[in-house]
Amino acid sequence: MKQIIDKELVEKAIADLKSNGKKVTLMALHGALGHRGSMSTLVKIKAELEAKAQPANDSEEGLQAFREIWALAREEGRRQQESVNAGLQQDIQTLARENERLEGEATASANQMSELQKAKLNAEAALDDVKRQLARSQESLIQANKETQAALEKLAAEQAAHQGTHQELKQAIEKAHELELDLVRSRALLDAQSGQSGTPAAVSPAAMRGKSPRNG
Repeated sequence: MKQIIDKELVEKAIADLKSNGKKVTLMALHGALGHRGSMSTLVKIKAELEAKAQPANDSEEGLQAFREIWALAREEGRRQQESVNAGLQQDIQTLARENERLEGEATASANQMSELQKAKLNAEAALDDVKRQLARSQESLIQANKETQAALEKLAAEQAAHQGTHQELKQAIEKAHELELDLVRSRALLDAQSGQSGTPAAVSPAAMRGKSPRNG
């Protein structure tokens, strides 16, 4: 964007050119101003300053020259404005294309966000299912542990009972064996006493041991 110039700046630039012995032309004046401002504005201000500096009784030729310069200045301003308008039109088209691109990206981002939201909901639902299954598995494991513990306790009790039964059986066998020995000794003693009194001969203890108490 061109910087704005005013009459004071143009008047000072004209004075500087004249003090340096240079001809005050539009190009020289524009250069002295650092190429600031548009040519149409510069021509307008220069014409106003020159009209102010000239006497009131300007000649017809001067007025005609001014009109010609003013017409050229307006034409130059129109061309510059057309160039500016063309640049603005191009910028508008560029912005329109960029806006379409951004709208497309916004739509794609919205669709992606929707898909991500659905995926998030599905993942949360799946996680809830896994949590419920895990809870059921933990309950089943606790129940299985309880049943296993009960079975172990029952097995231990049965083993203890079996151990007691085995011990009782062993003791019963030993007692029966002792009773059998006592019975054999008693018969031997009875037979010995019977032999002394003329009764049949006594059976020896060795023979008696071959008989069971039930068969005696």
